[in-house]
Amino acid sequence: MDFCQVIAGGYSTTIMADLGAEVVKVEPPGTGDTMRLVGPRIKGESSFFLHKSRNKKSICIDLKKQEGIELIKKLIPHFDAVTENFTPGVMKKLGLGYDEVREIKEDIIYLSVSGYGQNNDYSDRLAYDIMVQAETGLTSLNGLPEQGRPLRSPLSVADYAAATYGALGLASALYHHDRTGKGQYIDVAMYDSLISFMDNTFLICDAFRDDIEKGADQEQLGLLNTGNRHPDAAPHGIYKTLDGYIAHTQLSNAMWHALLKIIGKKELISDQSYNTLKGRIKHWKKIDMMIEQWTKEHTSDEVVKIFKENKLPVGKIRTVYETFNNAHNEKRGVFTEIEHPVSGKRKVTSIPVKFSETPARVNDPSPSLGEHNYDVFSDILGYTKEQIDKLVEKGILHNK
Repeated sequence: MDFCQVIAGGYSTTIMADLGAEVVKVEPPGTGDTMRLVGPRIKGESSFFLHKSRNKKSICIDLKKQEGIELIKKLIPHFDAVTENFTPGVMKKLGLGYDEVREIKEDIIYLSVSGYGQNNDYSDRLAYDIMVQAETGLTSLNGLPEQGRPLRSPLSVADYAAATYGALGLASALYHHDRTGKGQYIDVAMYDSLISFMDNTFLICDAFRDDIEKGADQEQLGLLNTGNRHPDAAPHGIYKTLDGYIAHTQLSNAMWHALLKIIGKKELISDQSYNTLKGRIKHWKKIDMMIEQWTKEHTSDEVVKIFKENKLPVGKIRTVYETFNNAHNEKRGVFTEIEHPVSGKRKVTSIPVKFSETPARVNDPSPSLGEHNYDVFSDILGYTKEQIDKLVEKGILHNK
């Protein structure tokens, strides 16, 4: 039973639904999940909602009415897990917090996803992805050196990090339940989740604390405005070509020597100032200039071909639209085409985990608001159509 709105909690249950879980999404009357309002729209349907709510059922209940709360309480014993991502304390006020739900079903698994976690000084803060990117330091890390200002990731990385851990938490708790018969409470925060994705950034903070306190250059340490470079690799960057850009990085002397031969700088093979990774990191700006001087004389496809022939890592910088049309997607099954009753045939991202025995599937499009009221209450609680119609008339259940 999924009470989640927006992305962080909601995509946790999308992952679970793709893996085969039956997910019943509980939505409020009127707009439903606020993601239904987010564009751009495809024939009137939110593209975000099409992406995030496939494989789910929707029931629409007014939880401001006690009878709506009572209906939820009747449904709870029939579910293995409850998920929510309201501001901490909201579900408890509704009488549907973990302790209250556990009284109804002792072995329930209950996932709460929030910005900063439960029961701390930050818990009541409103949290959207950009705020969490700012608070974790990601925006200051991501900025370009020449601009010297913070830059957000264009993707909702904090949301999806928390969603991934939420799904992992649910799967782990279900495994524990199968072994012991016991449920549990899971607390996932966007803040914690994003920090765990930020490589060795905080280990650098810990190891070089004294130097930083004394005014060490945080850009050089890779803690500010890293742009396209990496503090622990050189070369590492985006390089202009005749018709676009390519990405390249490397770590070994063998790769460095191969690169020097390609760009016509064989004389530097014996130059000791470049013959260690540490030395190359020190001279990263000069290295980038040498590489780009050569790449600008070739097309991106030419550079990719030459680098691949010499077993050097390389990637052509593609637009999102170019990536969408990449023939590799078909071979890998990156997208799945589904039929939506309003927006028509649409390609949505497939689950990226490939199973040999239990393949994940995207079977159903995102539901209309309250589309499954009749299915859920008749199949689970045995309500007749007349009983459900009466709940609709009273404003407890809502259909679009």
